[in-house]
Amino acid sequence: MNEATPAGALGLDLAGERVDLLPERALWWPRERTLVVADVHLGKAASFRALGLPVPSGTTRENLQRLSALVQGLQADRLLVLGDLLHAAAAQQPQVMAPLQRWREAHAALDCLLVRGNHDSHAGDPPAALRFTVVDEPYRLGPFAACHHPQRVAGSLVLAGHLHPAVLLRGRVHERQRLPCFVCNEGLLILPAFGAFTGSTTRHPGGHCYAIGAGRVWTLPVSPREASLG
Repeated sequence: MNEATPAGALGLDLAGERVDLLPERALWWPRERTLVVADVHLGKAASFRALGLPVPSGTTRENLQRLSALVQGLQADRLLVLGDLLHAAAAQQPQVMAPLQRWREAHAALDCLLVRGNHDSHAGDPPAALRFTVVDEPYRLGPFAACHHPQRVAGSLVLAGHLHPAVLLRGRVHERQRLPCFVCNEGLLILPAFGAFTGSTTRHPGGHCYAIGAGRVWTLPVSPREASLG
């Protein structure tokens, strides 16, 4: 079945499969109706506030709304989370888990799969009522190996997160702009962090860099960490 590339997305052929890199910091695998995200970090802001730090509220709601828009807009059958769904054990409190439970009930038919990341190891698996299938990395899915940590898996193209990759754009004089990006090199595609309250780094493996800005995904023809706008 041929499908149009979603608005602003960049279509790639990876391991013989068509995938779309989405400006919403996610990947769409149309043949399998699978939406892939990494590093959602639900409850991160709540965890910081529990320590007495004045950080914004509402990030859990925003992240879940963005997920809903993608699931509904793409008519996804499966959600694959490449680690760090929850930020910490402190995230398992009503102000985080109640919205997450309502989100799950609103998408009851969605097959949800979580590959454990380093934060999931500390936060604990999601409650059984959320009906997430939880697996360890690498988890093979067709020609792909779903992982949290970037790595090589023989015979598979790895989809991973963890690094929260970004690219630094340099303009005239002292203009600087950091943009989230996808990073692709041989046998590996690293997704940007999906979560709204996460940091990013330009320290990531070399390869092709696909930056996200102005509502679309761009192929950068230069360094994967730093680009000049002239």
